[in-house]
Amino acid sequence: MSWIWQKKGDISYLTLPKWREEGIDVGFSSRSGGVSQAPFDTLNLALHVGDDRAAVLENRKRWLETWGVSWTGAAAGEQTHGTLAAWLTEEDGGKGIREPETAIPVTDALLTKSALALMGFFADCVPVFFYFPDIRAVGIAHAGWKGTANRIGEKVLKAAEEAGGRAEKAWVAIGPSIGPCCYLGNEEMADQFRMNFQETPFLMPQEGNQYLFDLWEANKLPLLERGVRPENIDLAGLCTEDNPECFFSYRREKEVTGRMAGWIRLTRS
Repeated sequence: MSWIWQKKGDISYLTLPKWREEGIDVGFSSRSGGVSQAPFDTLNLALHVGDDRAAVLENRKRWLETWGVSWTGAAAGEQTHGTLAAWLTEEDGGKGIREPETAIPVTDALLTKSALALMGFFADCVPVFFYFPDIRAVGIAHAGWKGTANRIGEKVLKAAEEAGGRAEKAWVAIGPSIGPCCYLGNEEMADQFRMNFQETPFLMPQEGNQYLFDLWEANKLPLLERGVRPENIDLAGLCTEDNPECFFSYRREKEVTGRMAGWIRLTRS
């Protein structure tokens, strides 16, 4: 696995040394190292889940300090389980960081060529990170089952291609999310995938018209079809539901829980 655990102070997170060598900070937080109380204990980084606002802001302050970034050095999208991808600049710094109302509206994927850090929030949904070396740009996508069914990763590739990037040069990393071991869904959900995929090897039939969904594979397929090279995709392979000591899980905790952060930033041009 190319992903490794790293610790700064009390905060443990996953990162990619290979990307760091390219001047890119990539991180995916764990649930420890913050001040939130149960059921958000302890490093909940989301302001929209019912946690104490002061606690979340303290957690975000600690997370930003881990990367040496100020409040205006990062931005986040609203995350509505859609597929809209938006390009950001340093002028967007601070959006969605102190107040969720200022987040980039109706947006689940962010890209930038600037030194602005891009943040997403996850508790079973799939974090997908992008690096386009030919245009020196990075991106992050929030891929829940709806975004995955509607091929959000492909939308990010298209946005990069419009800016001159090529899929065959792209690096992609898929972080922790609910895994194929645990994500059980129904026929209606399966039909959403069948509408947008010619083949669905990531749907594994179970009893009672249920399916186990491999969202990792479902996110990889559109990327491969568009030209991303298999060797350029790093899969963490860690299930959020199956690792309660490390991660929040929306399904495991019956919807009331915190969120981890996905993070990506160009540290040098």
